[in-house]
Amino acid sequence: MSAFLDLPAAKPLILFAVLLVLKMGALAFATALARSRSKVVLNPEDTKVNPGSRAGNEEAPAVLRAKRAHQNDVENIPAFLVLALLFTLSGCSETSGWIYFGVYFAARTLHSIFYLNGVQPWRTAAFALGLLTQLGVMVRLLMAVF
Repeated sequence: MSAFLDLPAAKPLILFAVLLVLKMGALAFATALARSRSKVVLNPEDTKVNPGSRAGNEEAPAVLRAKRAHQNDVENIPAFLVLALLFTLSGCSETSGWIYFGVYFAARTLHSIFYLNGVQPWRTAAFALGLLTQLGVMVRLLMAVF
């Protein structure tokens, strides 16, 4: 592990990988919180652990919104983490790591906040910033290889 930690971008990778995974967990918590507030659960047995809730056939709109925000993270963050790991392993600079990984984390965090609160066009802008950052990492990787 110490050889990995000697790589220039290892520290920003570790920090932002941990923060991105925590953020994904926070969206899972937001989903559970929305479900608790809606007092509607899909599985009858869940009424036992959700006082005052009732079993229903559909999730509440707030629950569905939180689930979509979480699903968006599940679809986007793992690919970035793979690219960020390759970026780090290829020996790219620490400064570049701090910038790329930090901007991506900020973009994904803002995207989640905007998604949960239904704020457009800022949600799309945050998503686009994350994609552009990911594209920047890919370009840097290709430049390092070729």
